[in-house]
Amino acid sequence: MRTIKMRFLPKISGHNLGWILSAGFRRAKCRTLDVKRIVWRLWLYGFFVVGFAACSQKPASTTHAAPKNVLVTRVRTMDVPVQIHQFGRIVSPETVNVQPQVSGRITEVHFVEGQDVKKGDLLFVIDPRPFQATLAQSEGQLTSDQAQLALNQRNLQRDQQIGTQHFVSEQQIDIDKANVSNFQGAVARDQASIDLAKLNLEYCYVRSPCDGRTGRRLVDAGNFVATGGATLVNIQRQDPVYSEFDISENDLARVRDSIGQGNTLKVRATAPNHLELSEEGELTFLDNSVSTQAGTVLLRATLPNHAHHLWPGQYVNVVLTLSTLKNASVVPSQTVQIGGNGPYLFVVKPDQTVEQRSVTQGVRYQDLVVVSQGVSPGETVVVEGQLALGNGAKVNPKEYPWPSATPASSSAKPDAKL
Repeated sequence: MRTIKMRFLPKISGHNLGWILSAGFRRAKCRTLDVKRIVWRLWLYGFFVVGFAACSQKPASTTHAAPKNVLVTRVRTMDVPVQIHQFGRIVSPETVNVQPQVSGRITEVHFVEGQDVKKGDLLFVIDPRPFQATLAQSEGQLTSDQAQLALNQRNLQRDQQIGTQHFVSEQQIDIDKANVSNFQGAVARDQASIDLAKLNLEYCYVRSPCDGRTGRRLVDAGNFVATGGATLVNIQRQDPVYSEFDISENDLARVRDSIGQGNTLKVRATAPNHLELSEEGELTFLDNSVSTQAGTVLLRATLPNHAHHLWPGQYVNVVLTLSTLKNASVVPSQTVQIGGNGPYLFVVKPDQTVEQRSVTQGVRYQDLVVVSQGVSPGETVVVEGQLALGNGAKVNPKEYPWPSATPASSSAKPDAKL
């Protein structure tokens, strides 16, 4: 059976009981004062909150937001070429280092550095007197051998006539035939020596091998030059010229497809920072391999250069036209915005409110972009001021000034790039 222990209070005397009751009364009185203070403070705080809220209330506004000022334009149509833009370099189709073909001293110079020359123009004269002497010697030797050949031919003819009467032996006739053949060879050798002497004499007069422009003269008159020696002058053809440039291997298929369709691909080369220095030609060469190091393919265009706007070695901006988009819808490039769901723009309705539409953008041309889906030609779109707009927002439209260089007619053909 469990034993329950009882706790007993200590014995309380009369004096202790009075002290306990007095302390309890004082504590109860303090608690009452604290509650009153808390209630008073809560009431005062609520009074100030209600008063402040009442003072801060304003009558509801009945006016609508002001229309937003925006610049607008209509969607236009034009023929837009699809192009590839690259950097290229001008190359001369003919570059010739003029070197002497005979040895001798230069006696005359017949051109000025930087002069345009034609094929066959005289440039240098190498002392021709040694070669003139050699030519005269060869001609004299030819005359001598021709005379001896004629004598041997008559001797042979005479011996053959009397040989039938057995006055001349067969051995003598054979000797006459050998002498004739020997001097026939000598005459041929002399004629070759004359031809060589004439050729060397012609080489004394150094002429331009092509049309072009001369560079710096590298040898002055009075210097001795030899075959295989120093270059006399460099000549480069400047009309037409080549424009060589590289395209990415990713664009190779499009270029080949356009060439395969029988299209003549136009190429325009423009000097950087000088738009007036520009020439247009045709693509004439596509390399047969892709560079394994750069992943590019070399292309070459032939450009007319009658005014010498382009210079060999000059870097140019190259535009290769692949095809043309007929009657494409275009808008200024800042019209199209990029959002979380892709490209979009704002269309202005007749009631001067805007509608946000998702669009599909295509190639670009300067400050224009092709919009293939989402809007129709003639619709009004917001060009500037889209920041504070949303669906249904009221606008105050003003006409956007199109660039003066951009054609307005549908027959215009501005350049475009990807």
